[in-house]
Amino acid sequence: MMERRRHSRIFLKAYGLNQSCRVHMDGADRVARIIDISPGGSRLLLDDGGPMPAHGARGVLLRGENFRLAYLVDVAYTVAWINGEEFGASFDVDLDASVSGLQADLADLAG
Repeated sequence: MMERRRHSRIFLKAYGLNQSCRVHMDGADRVARIIDISPGGSRLLLDDGGPMPAHGARGVLLRGENFRLAYLVDVAYTVAWINGEEFGASFDVDLDASVSGLQADLADLAG
């Protein structure tokens, strides 16, 4: 299978981070956890017991719940894949941060 990602993924656990965020999907706000992130998308875990979004569904990553990154506010995405309680969010527009910029910001968050 071809790797379709344009960017390297950054696993938040590697920074000791367990970051929750608020997403808007299917007409409701939900809380999700960011498992990994890149400028082009993110793997999110929905562990609130609610329904999973459909493949191709549109949503918006509204903001971080327990962290603040200026470019992670109101990020529109499309659901690229679903696996159990996780789904891949493909951002409509790449984040205004490079992979190295994301890594530096996450390192700052980790303190």
